[in-house]
Amino acid sequence: MVKKHNNWFPGAIFHVSCFGPWCRRIFYEEPDYVAYLSVLERVRYQYPFYLHSYCLIANRILLLLETTHVPIKEVITTLNLEYSLYFQRKYSCFPEFQFHTSLIDSVENFLNASKITHLAPLQDNLPLNNYGWSSYLAFISSVPNDHVVTSQILYYFRHPKSNHYYLFVEGEENRGKYLWENSQKEAFP
Repeated sequence: MVKKHNNWFPGAIFHVSCFGPWCRRIFYEEPDYVAYLSVLERVRYQYPFYLHSYCLIANRILLLLETTHVPIKEVITTLNLEYSLYFQRKYSCFPEFQFHTSLIDSVENFLNASKITHLAPLQDNLPLNNYGWSSYLAFISSVPNDHVVTSQILYYFRHPKSNHYYLFVEGEENRGKYLWENSQKEAFP
């Protein structure tokens, strides 16, 4: 189910929130998270897209996703259906995923969507710096993550980019001084 309809065009970037019915759990154990990421890669092969950041929490999924030539609704519907089939085989129930998409229309919204995605574990009292089901570590350390493309987000931060991104996400009071001086003047891609 789509809660908000957005205009789609090739290259559009969306902040996507997915959740199960009544916000019930959609991940119970580690193999569920692994299965979701595997499904994500299969769907990306079928419908190419760029994943700029993500976070998988027990009862929700947050994605910052850039489409190429397939509408966002088709990508997310396929992703949710594929994971639902896995879930049904394992737990003998079929969750009807709901999702909400927001079109990203500026650099500020792009960076804030990434920040919101990476701060999501805090809502469940989970640690940010070593939470394994998020792309955050790929941004703040040298830990690689094949699921995510960090370059477009980190482009807007001063050197050392990882340190400044960390301060942007976890140090709100100094937000502006970590961004590259011209990031607000540039047109959003």
